[in-house]
Amino acid sequence: MTLDHDVQLLQSIPLLSDFPAEQLRLIAFSAEPLKLPADTMLFREGADANDGFVLVSGAVQFFTTVDGVEEEIAIAGPGALIGELALLCHTTRPASARTIEPTELLAVSRRLLRRVLEEYPDMAERLRQALSERLSTMTKELGGTRERLLSIDSGAPETAE
Repeated sequence: MTLDHDVQLLQSIPLLSDFPAEQLRLIAFSAEPLKLPADTMLFREGADANDGFVLVSGAVQFFTTVDGVEEEIAIAGPGALIGELALLCHTTRPASARTIEPTELLAVSRRLLRRVLEEYPDMAERLRQALSERLSTMTKELGGTRERLLSIDSGAPETAE
């Protein structure tokens, strides 16, 4: 992997797409490259999350464990940002993650992203605005989903109590 390739990969991620190449180069240069074999646990559900991961190659499976049984949630492939929220604030992992084939990642720490945003406050404002727009869109979508569920529920026959 070259630095230019890593910058292009970072640029393809919606959270980072507005960042100029200079800031992305700093993130790519400072990120920790990880090469993991298949069946390696990246993190466990409930663990503290202090960093995000950019999936360079390979695949990662996300799952939860309910009553001792693993339930798959999703599989991520190249170009995915894993742990986006962890880059912005303290949180815990909502699911476990493990590689399902040999996988390359870039580990980006919250501290690194914070340093970039402190050095380039205009980027912090752009990021804040992008996140605000995404939250607004998600809120509208959830409102529409709520209305659809209520209309389904109101059409259902009532049950005797």
